[in-house]
Amino acid sequence: MTGWCDAGAMGGCDGRGAVGFLARDRQERAGQVMIALGSNVHIFARPHRREELARCFETVVGGSPVRTVEFPSIDQPMLIVSFPGGGHLSIEFTDDAPDDEQPRLGAWLELRADDPPAVLQAALDAGLIQVRHPGHPYYFMIPGGQVFTIAPAS
Repeated sequence: MTGWCDAGAMGGCDGRGAVGFLARDRQERAGQVMIALGSNVHIFARPHRREELARCFETVVGGSPVRTVEFPSIDQPMLIVSFPGGGHLSIEFTDDAPDDEQPRLGAWLELRADDPPAVLQAALDAGLIQVRHPGHPYYFMIPGGQVFTIAPAS
């Protein structure tokens, strides 16, 4: 790519507008590795939610331990949740984190499981709240308002 331009400007970079710019950009990247969403997620929560979050993930993930790790540049220790099928969730604690008793209208995170109804039941048994959404029946909210969906693994 030769450089950035204001693709939203009248006519874009080359008179073809944003669509032409994106098509040209895609052609210039032909042969390169595609970008994919990673399997690690980092969220923020308020400090008073620490124990509650550790308990809920130990229950939902099926007994996998939730680790506490310290980083020199982060004020409070973080929780790390390792999922048996791969991926990690890190939770950083700060007083500035959003905190709701209602489902948060932000990014909803997807878990993959062989048996979504069983994982949802484990979440409900852990005292988490089921979220109703027309996408499918397997959504739950963790303390603080973050919503997870459970999709079939295959």
